[in-house]
Amino acid sequence: MNNLSDRLDRLEAEIFIQESDAEDKQQELEKLSPTERYILNFNRSVKEIMQYYKAEVMQVHGISSEEYDKRILECDESIYLPQPNRKFESTSYAERVAHVLGLDYEGLQVKISQGEIKDMIATGGFGCWRDENPNAVF
Repeated sequence: MNNLSDRLDRLEAEIFIQESDAEDKQQELEKLSPTERYILNFNRSVKEIMQYYKAEVMQVHGISSEEYDKRILECDESIYLPQPNRKFESTSYAERVAHVLGLDYEGLQVKISQGEIKDMIATGGFGCWRDENPNAVF
């Protein structure tokens, strides 16, 4: 949970606040537990950011959407975006898998708990694989 970037936290708060009354939404956001904030951020990232991340990876590596999906589910770290990347913060492997499968946080957890998705595939085994310096990640 402490792996959330400051930038994504700011975006999460801005989007949450813009939806309705700023003061009420800010109070609601502050009342959330760290886990609830993580889940909210995870779902927002999967829904709103990962489509652009995928498009960038496809462009950088010259691959199709189908190839991207296949390589993500095969744990192919060679298609991560090099970091630092001026367009994106690093993303977690679980976010990429959830996006490929069209799942939110809870849906991903259900599939893992039911054995439909192996935890190693869904989370990289550690739940924290990130696309940073490709030489330093593993």
